[in-house]
Amino acid sequence: MKTKHIDMKHTARQITKDDFKKFDFIFGMDEDNIRNINHVKPKDGKAKVGLLGLYDPEKQSSIIEDPYYGDESDFEVVFQQCMRCCRAFLEEQS
Repeated sequence: MKTKHIDMKHTARQITKDDFKKFDFIFGMDEDNIRNINHVKPKDGKAKVGLLGLYDPEKQSSIIEDPYYGDESDFEVVFQQCMRCCRAFLEEQS
């Protein structure tokens, strides 16, 4: 994030049942994420759950691979994919 000059001041946390009432969309990066997210989702939760990668205009993959065990170039690939997907998602919503 530093090389992209993106300020990152956040703390990771688990998704809660309240998140499904607070947010309209909750995205996962792969099928395991989606399965775990749906396991937490309450019956009255309004948030739509989906794969972020489905919004990729380049259609590289609906799965965004975890770059943790890769090198810096793997993080760049994931960064670019996430940026494309987020932009496409936001354009679709406007």
